[in-house]
Amino acid sequence: MKLKESSLDFHAFIAIYGDTILNSFIKKVYQVNQKEFVLQIYRSDVKKRDFFISLNKGIGFYDAEKPEEATQLSMLFRKQLSEKRIVGIEQINFDRVVRITLHTGQEIILELFGGGNLILTDNGKIVFAMEQHVYKTRKVQIGEEYIPPAVINPVADLETFSGILDKSSASIVKTLATRVNLGGEIAEEALYRANIEKDKMPSEIKDQYQILYDSIMGIIGESSKNNAFYYEAEELLSPVLLTAINKEPDVKFEDFNEGIGFYLKHYPENEKNKSSVERRIESQRRSIEEFNKLMQVYNEFGNYLKMSFPQLQKLINIVYNNVKRNTPEDFKYMDMDISDINPGKNTFAINYNGTKIILNYRESAGNNINYVFNTAKDYKGKIEGAEKAIEETKKLIVKEKQKAGKKKRVKYWFESYHWFISSSGNMIMAGRDAKTNEKLVKKHMSDDDIYVHADLYGAPSTVIKHEGIEITEETIKEACIFSISLSRAWPAGIGSGTAYWVYPSQVSKTPESGEFVSKGSWIVRGKRNYVLNIPLELKVSIVDYKGNNIPMISPAETRTESKKWVLIKPGNEKRSVAAEKIAKILGIEKSEIESILPPGGSIVVENSKEIKELS
Repeated sequence: MKLKESSLDFHAFIAIYGDTILNSFIKKVYQVNQKEFVLQIYRSDVKKRDFFISLNKGIGFYDAEKPEEATQLSMLFRKQLSEKRIVGIEQINFDRVVRITLHTGQEIILELFGGGNLILTDNGKIVFAMEQHVYKTRKVQIGEEYIPPAVINPVADLETFSGILDKSSASIVKTLATRVNLGGEIAEEALYRANIEKDKMPSEIKDQYQILYDSIMGIIGESSKNNAFYYEAEELLSPVLLTAINKEPDVKFEDFNEGIGFYLKHYPENEKNKSSVERRIESQRRSIEEFNKLMQVYNEFGNYLKMSFPQLQKLINIVYNNVKRNTPEDFKYMDMDISDINPGKNTFAINYNGTKIILNYRESAGNNINYVFNTAKDYKGKIEGAEKAIEETKKLIVKEKQKAGKKKRVKYWFESYHWFISSSGNMIMAGRDAKTNEKLVKKHMSDDDIYVHADLYGAPSTVIKHEGIEITEETIKEACIFSISLSRAWPAGIGSGTAYWVYPSQVSKTPESGEFVSKGSWIVRGKRNYVLNIPLELKVSIVDYKGNNIPMISPAETRTESKKWVLIKPGNEKRSVAAEKIAKILGIEKSEIESILPPGGSIVVENSKEIKELS
């Protein structure tokens, strides 16, 4: 998985967890966002689980944040799928396509390539598709029979695998990545293990096909061992150890789904922050990949037809006579499937290596061969056009960066909250609003953590993360200062206040009878441990996090390794004015500072020793 799960990831997930999904009942369906869904499934021996589906990331058991109100689409899915039993789950032809079969004959098809698609079928016919498309080889439209994007498994056997390589005009690494559905990282790993140079052409390594096939099958078998390996710099999660990277993984998991959950939780922020221009380039690159595949298929088919010229003419005559006799049924000819005979357009289709190629039975064999080669040239032209478009789009990126002045740094997942690192090294996070208050407690608070709250209504939920670091009294006091400083006490100009801390087991969403708990609010039961006379004074500093200089706001007394900091207190200077002053002193963008300041006005403590040293 690198931003999006690969064919190998899907194979691994289904091989490892498929049996535990079978005979589960779909209880509810949630729509997390436009591209993400949760099937809440239940089986008596494994209880209730959330089967997470992201059309632009992948699948796994993952506790995604569910909306409080059901969307219209989730209600539609509930009506179609609730209480249905899953009797099958499979990957189709080692592609990024998963089919979930229900006891009613309905199917949920997940096409997790490109922009992604979720399709529902009933007895093989499409009854719903999030995205409807008409492709050269198939139609994804309501009422049409569902046809998968690939009709052969490229790693089914050595003969099929060799046939794909023989017909490829791309390098071996590109062939494995695209035609064999391995993706770039696994293609390079297979070649590395087989000791084959990735830039070789398939024709140059014909005598090593068996070795390469065995290498791929070894990787596929290894992927089912229920492990996961995370490479942080590469932003990559793999079900197999990637020896081609020549370094140890940063994190190892003995459960593949734990790795998926970790990856989704720390999903690379740089992907989320891509501009529309960068996303346009990615779309153009995907188009080039698809055009390149089709160009190769049409060239290969054209050469095949040239070598079978008499047989092609005979086939054209057979189709023409069948139409004249009013019997335009599908049939087989020389191991090829002949289908889609259309008397209105004088056309018929030949299924060649998973691609339906349309020919004209009123044209000669020579004209049809010319049409096939011309189509290949058209795709070549489209590739060249897309490559030019990418170059033009790159120029727009340069202009965007020049306009922005500086390239924006990577934003980390915890920066969606208020946060700081305590003197003892604990991560402390607080919500920014009702939504993040809710998410922080539900998603990030563990049993070993501590929950902190200012003794004021509407203050943010604050969590001290344990994560193997002892939570000291000093850390608790710092978290209490942080919590009350981010509350309405700051804009009110209060100099000190009170906060309390409790254990996670005391925090609940369940109200007493007749009460209501709003979003972002929590019920705290049992003894509250109060910390009194808390001073409202914060420190803005620059800290090094994974090689990036990022601003951190923390209690003034927090010990940091940073030599640059600015003290602030509640005051009457607008946030933007205070942010500008702090940014100038610390040498960082104003927008970075403004986003972390507490609500209301502040005053920069101009006469502090630290500022004088920086002046």
